[in-house]
Order: sequence, then structure tokens, then C-alpha cells
Amino acid sequence: MVDARTILRGLAVASATVAAGAVGGPVAAAEVAAFMASPPGRKLTDAVIEQTAKERGVVLEDLAQGGFVTQPTLGLTGEAGPEFVFPLSQMPKPKRKRSRSARAADKQLSRAFKEANARYRRKDGSLRKGRTQADIASLAHKIRKNGTKKGQVRKTARRAYERR
Repeated sequence: MVDARTILRGLAVASATVAAGAVGGPVAAAEVAAFMASPPGRKLTDAVIEQTAKERGVVLEDLAQGGFVTQPTLGLTGEAGPEFVFPLSQMPKPKRKRSRSARAADKQLSRAFKEANARYRRKDGSLRKGRTQADIASLAHKIRKNGTKKGQVRKTARRAYERR
């Protein structure tokens, strides 16, 4: 498995070899590459990587099995298969359940829009001549505001009948 340290080690060896080759030629490049591949060279390279990361406040972690990151972290993603990476501060907040009165108001407005659409649209769904969507919205709000509640007409008619 490849981790962040392996990649940084490879970058360090490559850059040191190129630099040695530019200054001292191919022989120097070969000697540096041989030293960095030896156990003391690997130990030195790992120590430098750890120290540099520590100085810069970066944590080197293996995240192949997942993990929780709370500070700057240098690591690979996707090395053990597909992974998600996203900041928790931008997670969508769970929706709060709407109150009973808000749901009732939504239902009323929905009914008012149905009635307004029935008045201002033809059977094929197109708007009647001279009507716009804004007309439908304003009529729906007027119906909701002044309209009668379900059963209100029957109740009023019954009261009028009983008064006779």
C-alpha cells in the first residue's frame, strides 16, 4: 500500500538525485540515489519528512481505513477504493419538521392555487387570454385570505335555514 510518507520519500529521493546530478554529474547522482535507498538514507529521509511536517503543523496519516481529520493532514485518498472527502462544516443541516399550523397554511395555499388555476386556465392547461402567472398567484393569495374554510359554506347555510 502506498501512503503519504512513501510518496514524500520518493519526491525527496528524486529531487536530491536530480540536484546531485546537476551539480556533480551522473556519478554524484548515482551515489546520492544509492545512499538514500540504504537504511541510513531512508531513516534520514523519514526523519526530515516527519520534522518538516511537524514544523508546518501537518499530520501524516494513513486514511485507507477512514479516519476523522481535525487539522491540516497530508494523506492519500482513494488508495483503498472510492472515498468521500468533504468538510463537516458544509454538511446539509437536517430539515426541521414544519409546525401543524404551517402545514395547514401550505395546504390552504395549495387549494387556493388549484382553484385559481381552474379559473384562469383552459382545459388544455394554457392560460386564458390576458391572464398571466402573476394573476394566478395574486388570485390564489386573495382566495386564501378571504376564502371560506372547508365546511364553512354548509355551516352558514345550515344556520340560515335554522333561523327561519
